[in-house]
Amino acid sequence: MPDLEPLFELKENLYKETCPAVLQSGVLVQIPAAAPETQAEAPQPAPPQEPRSAVRLTFRNIDSRAITALFIDLHVFDKVNTEIEVIRDRRYLVPVAGRDETFGGEEEIPVDAAANSFSVAIKRIEFEGEDVWNGSASLLFDALPARRPLESAFAEEEKLLAQYRRDFRDTLAENAEKAEAVFEPETYKDLWLCACGEINRASEEKCFACGAAYEPQRALFEDREKLQENLEAFEKAEAERAEQERIEAERRAAEERAAAEEAARKAAEERAAAEERARKKRLHRKIFLSISIPLFALAAVFAVVLITYLIPQHNYDAAAALLESGKYDAAIEAFSELGRYSDSTERITEAEYGKALQLLEDGKYDEAVAAFEALGDYADSAEQITEAKYRKALKTLESGAYNEALSQLEPLGDYKETQENIELCYFNLGMKAVEEDDVTAAAEHYAHVNAAHAEEMQQAFCDKGIEIYNAGDEAHAQEYFDLVTEESLLPQINAAYYARGLALVEDADYDAALAIFEKLGDYEDCAEQIQRVHYLKAEALYDEADYAGALDEFEAAGDYEDAASRITETTYQLGVQQLENGEVLDSYYTLYAIRDDADAYALLVSDSRYYIYVYDVGVGPNPLDE
Repeated sequence: MPDLEPLFELKENLYKETCPAVLQSGVLVQIPAAAPETQAEAPQPAPPQEPRSAVRLTFRNIDSRAITALFIDLHVFDKVNTEIEVIRDRRYLVPVAGRDETFGGEEEIPVDAAANSFSVAIKRIEFEGEDVWNGSASLLFDALPARRPLESAFAEEEKLLAQYRRDFRDTLAENAEKAEAVFEPETYKDLWLCACGEINRASEEKCFACGAAYEPQRALFEDREKLQENLEAFEKAEAERAEQERIEAERRAAEERAAAEEAARKAAEERAAAEERARKKRLHRKIFLSISIPLFALAAVFAVVLITYLIPQHNYDAAAALLESGKYDAAIEAFSELGRYSDSTERITEAEYGKALQLLEDGKYDEAVAAFEALGDYADSAEQITEAKYRKALKTLESGAYNEALSQLEPLGDYKETQENIELCYFNLGMKAVEEDDVTAAAEHYAHVNAAHAEEMQQAFCDKGIEIYNAGDEAHAQEYFDLVTEESLLPQINAAYYARGLALVEDADYDAALAIFEKLGDYEDCAEQIQRVHYLKAEALYDEADYAGALDEFEAAGDYEDAASRITETTYQLGVQQLENGEVLDSYYTLYAIRDDADAYALLVSDSRYYIYVYDVGVGPNPLDE
């Protein structure tokens, strides 16, 4: 796709609170018309093509979930900032955009040729699986603040800057490849911006790229005294290291000199020894020849004793030593070579048992089970098999593979703390199901937990339900609330509903707010809030000239503030409206009910239409006659 001079550009990295994606860039470009194809036999040349305008948008995923689709509204404006076109629910299909990946930049959205600028609203984002984020048609996206380089924050403090970067790399960050501190760590709305440059959600404890938590890096950035202390410790350690290297270099040089001197001395001694050995060898040869013949007979007798007794006993002792030292494979091989000598067969079984125990201690549980099974009923092999399976199950539990740990623990019955660990598996599976928003699985696992863990899961159900409710999915939240049986948690749920009701009032969604406050009944000041909502709704209807609706709402507001006087005022306005609309009889009945009001009385006795349609025909009494 060719690079074109933009007609208009959005600010970089536009963001709206809670949105899982950043609008990284947006440009309006004019694409030149393609040259018409020439045809040799065409009687007339093809008409020239007009250039076209298009918008290109690039988005960046800042959520841990993978994005598969994104929907926007695009508002297009001309040179005098008049909206000339709205493209609604434009969808970007994404193969799968993981965390920090960008997408959309290659797609063009054709717009009106008069387009001079545009704005964007991200309305909906779909994730891999079934998760969805719903936004709104609001165009209030703000640019992420420009990042402040660390160099400007540590002006004329180069040593402290270098120390901050060392501390960030060596003690705060967990991923060495991403552990370079470049910017001042800061927060923005529901985000926090890591020193490594990456954007993180407020819910993320650690930076997804470098692994550093926000609070420690921000605290260290602000604490110059701590940085100075760390710098002094670093410089002291460096000086000590340099001194140690100098001492070590001097020691090695001294050792090399001593080694060279020792080598020269030994060489001289070896030459002298070689000469002495040659002299003795000549002497020994003469002596050997004089005494060797009588010894041959004695040697033959010794050989028989050696082969039949001394060598096997020696090999047996060596095999026993290998067994005692824990070298079981070598001991098994040595005893096997002895055949039936002494109790070698029994010692082989003993060595195999020792090897099985060693496999168990080394954490090689499957091999240990196989080794103990091969031993049959030797010693306590059967019990050791159960122990090996139990330890394997505990290791699986520690790794977080709770379903697999369950399958390994359940066959062990009441062995040691098997039942306690089975319950722990169900608890962890339940908490994981809550975290993954699998309410059915969470409820199933909850049925198997003990009282202490049940209390913790009750709190988790409550918190998850409130989280989902605040996100706008009341039906799904109710699934979690139905699992909350602990009465002490119910005020938390009521508080969430109450806060939602107040927020709906602020958003002027009065009917939804009324439904919540009425559902809460006697909670807090809900009765007063119901009157307040009726009053506010009445004012809104009054401002829209819906006096009949406003009258109903003012009456429902009861004794809230000046609702009583507003009833009379609204009744009068309704009567006037009915009269202007030609509904003379309705107007008469409306105003006659408040004829004690001066304005209503004056209108009833002065407007001729009442005489024509009411008084003169005897439909109703004239207030003048009363």
